[in-house]
Amino acid sequence: MKTKILALLLLSATLGGCNKFLEEKPLAEVALDQHYKNLYDVQAAIAGMYSAFQLEMVGKGNYQDNKDNYLEKYLYWGEYRADNFDRAISYTKDYVDEIVLNSLTPTNQFSDWSGLYTAIGRINNNIKYIPKAAELDSRITPEMLKDYLAQCYALRAMCYFYLVRVWGDAPIWLEPYEDVQQPAASAREPKDKILNEVIIPDLEKAYSLVDKDAKNALWTIGGAGICAIMSDVYMWKKDYQNATKWITRLFLTKSPTGVSYAGTNETNLQDGASWKTIFVNPTSSKETIWSIHWDYIKNGCACMQTSWSPNNKQIIVDEGVWATWFQPQTTTSPSPDIRPQQTLDVYFGLPSNKRDRFIKWYPTDANPTKADPWPVTNQALPVYLTMYRLSDMYLLYAEALNGLGDRTNALKYLNFVRKRARLPQYDANDASIATSYQLETAILDERRLELFGEGKRWFDLVRTGRVKDVMDPILKRRQEEAGNLDKPGFLDPTNRVYWPIHRNVLNSNKSLVQNPGYTD
Repeated sequence: MKTKILALLLLSATLGGCNKFLEEKPLAEVALDQHYKNLYDVQAAIAGMYSAFQLEMVGKGNYQDNKDNYLEKYLYWGEYRADNFDRAISYTKDYVDEIVLNSLTPTNQFSDWSGLYTAIGRINNNIKYIPKAAELDSRITPEMLKDYLAQCYALRAMCYFYLVRVWGDAPIWLEPYEDVQQPAASAREPKDKILNEVIIPDLEKAYSLVDKDAKNALWTIGGAGICAIMSDVYMWKKDYQNATKWITRLFLTKSPTGVSYAGTNETNLQDGASWKTIFVNPTSSKETIWSIHWDYIKNGCACMQTSWSPNNKQIIVDEGVWATWFQPQTTTSPSPDIRPQQTLDVYFGLPSNKRDRFIKWYPTDANPTKADPWPVTNQALPVYLTMYRLSDMYLLYAEALNGLGDRTNALKYLNFVRKRARLPQYDANDASIATSYQLETAILDERRLELFGEGKRWFDLVRTGRVKDVMDPILKRRQEEAGNLDKPGFLDPTNRVYWPIHRNVLNSNKSLVQNPGYTD
């Protein structure tokens, strides 16, 4: 039985994906085997798979609709369980309390993985049917076919990488679902199997297909993006040898500006004077690797908790990092660090410390002396979410080199990022980094600040086994403020670093078993 689909859920060209793809409206309803006939169909299909992934990352909430549908999983999965952000008590909702107090339940809306499987389903269709379209339309050249397939394999790997990092074990689905009589329920497969038999082979396939000499495509996954994801995957596995191999391959690729990433020193990074170009004009930055383009005209407001809104946010910067990194920038002797004043409006709401105007995605003064005007027109600006960039890779490289015992080069790449930030560089004899563990701590601290709000911090803590050490004191403080005098801290770090599976997902697939540490 042939399954009919809403052609890419009516979103392929207008509501998502890379906004650089198509302006035409997609087809309304087409049998699956009839959809992939020509170049137009293929472009719509590629846009559709990016659309599904983009909606998972950015969401479709609106601060004005009061429906509690803020869905930016880029941040809820990658940041909000960690130490960078806290709840704004005046406006917080139950699902936010669960996240920042480590009391997650299977009804939390962010514990639903369905959107990732929507993207995977579209990708599976593309992998099977795009080659058939190339046989029918000569405009799809062999080079184009390879590039499209490389993107498909790479994005599928990224979807599964999120599944592994957020939930651990998960079902594997690598073929199109084309027959309604085909069993849909599927049990979870071990996370290591997903890493070794799905994610890594997909990325290797993608790399074999991609043009290594081409400029990196910023809004889609190109050669550098493939290398970045692969190095991140090997860091998750603590396979430092392979991580360094793939980062070295990334250094050989070209940025969207056509300049080699090189990876030789701090000058290969975006210079300090134009650091914010990475976020507000990434096409002109030599540091960018892969970013998500959220366009207001095509997609509506990027109404994330860290994006434009005048007030009533549920998420604010945590008081600990505010006191140590942001607030000191308002004193008469601020740090020379270029980043805090370009990440958060440190002057807004003083002296009450509102801590909720995250300005990293918006063009603002590099050296402010007062609160940003924060015009309402900010809401209509595009938002570019950084998936990977070169300083991220420098710090991962430093961590991997440290794991291999190469202290000298690990310190060198850490200092490249600090030098660009205009901070003092670590000396090899510094007592604070005397051991491998201490040096790793310094690298992770630098990643926390350099990549603040870029969906990395929680995964860094999980990957390095530091969740309980870092989060226990912070959670005890938050729990006490919430009236829980028992202050249990971070319970069961072995299991609760993963999210529960949403109850609706469990109800729809009886083959699934809930993650340990949670009740159904």
